[in-house]
Amino acid sequence: MAPATALPRRAWLWVTAAYLFQSIPAAVRDEALPVALKNTGYADKDITQAVAYLGLIFGFKILLAPLVAAFRPRGFILIAELAISVLLGGLALQVAAEHPSSPAIIACLILLSFVAAAHDFALDGYFVSALDDRTRATHSGLLNFASKLGMVLAGPGLIWLAGRIMEHGPQSADAWSLALIAAATLALCATAANAIGLRAEADQGADRRTVGERFQEMLAGLAALFRDPRLAAVVGLIIFYRASEIHMARILPLFATSSTAGGLALGNETYAVMRIATAVLGLALGGVVGSQVVARLGLGRSLMPLGIAMHLPLVAIAWLAANGSHDLWLIGTVFFIEYFAYGAGLCALLLTMMKLASGPGAAVRYAALSTFALLANYLPGLWAGHLSDRLGYAHYFLFALSLAIPGILSAWIAKRHFQDA
Repeated sequence: MAPATALPRRAWLWVTAAYLFQSIPAAVRDEALPVALKNTGYADKDITQAVAYLGLIFGFKILLAPLVAAFRPRGFILIAELAISVLLGGLALQVAAEHPSSPAIIACLILLSFVAAAHDFALDGYFVSALDDRTRATHSGLLNFASKLGMVLAGPGLIWLAGRIMEHGPQSADAWSLALIAAATLALCATAANAIGLRAEADQGADRRTVGERFQEMLAGLAALFRDPRLAAVVGLIIFYRASEIHMARILPLFATSSTAGGLALGNETYAVMRIATAVLGLALGGVVGSQVVARLGLGRSLMPLGIAMHLPLVAIAWLAANGSHDLWLIGTVFFIEYFAYGAGLCALLLTMMKLASGPGAAVRYAALSTFALLANYLPGLWAGHLSDRLGYAHYFLFALSLAIPGILSAWIAKRHFQDA
């Protein structure tokens, strides 16, 4: 009997499909949900707090490590993706029900967050452990582009689709239900592509130890991480490197669609089309440029220039809010620059986290760092809306811009720990 022919490796396919999928639940929560709530009359502070509470559930993913390790990573990743697709479909049905149940919708969103957290832990751990340093670096731009492309399709894409459907008569609940069905369909397509790409990858075995033993190993991995002399610098980088961008991102969709003083007063469809058009090209170029800068300069020497570039677009955002311009070409140009710079800077941050996490216990170490990143990403939502209500959009963006100072300082401190990377 002839030996089985080895399948050609398609790391580019599963990295693209898996990380596009990973961004879908986050996009529904972070961008589509705020605009939907804004359209129905909720205040900015209530919207940002609701999104923050849902996002903070992801912080529990480090506690899921001993449970997720009991499964083969490839199989668990695909099963979790199927479950998330089903939950998106269930949410669509609840939204369109004759008598929608608010507790059922909230429960579906919470369950979606927990399953997505488990999926993210398994996927990030597999990416770090299955690929070597060089392969991770060459695929980091693709990972960043796929993640942000998924955010665009499931964020502004759903906003645009819901707006188009409402133009033809259906009520907002029915329109958003159909948009969620489209998101579930996109998720299923990404799952299928991921399954094809993973077929040629190493099928890592499940951990056969008891949950208690795995929990002890998790604690040991965390203890080793906390003893790493580079940790403080990387945590500072996680918290401050993109603090300006995070504070801006919490408010930007509300600022763009608000018709009150200082808002851009863009319609849902105009905003969605603009974000899609500028984000796809901006993130594609930003991710490529970021990965090339890291490849040429090295990780340590890349942090400062990419960090400075990531903060510059906030000057233009603050100017837009103060100037009150409604020129669509100007707004689109600013959005493009913001996405381009963010794509390049985030590439360096992700590679820094992966470099620190690599080695024994990589999945647990990366999950711990991701928890810090999640806290840094969602905690500002608890106060961002309140601050923007009190300061106004223009002064709020100036406050966000002031956070560039600790951001650049964190890059200067961290670069000394990765000069040889």
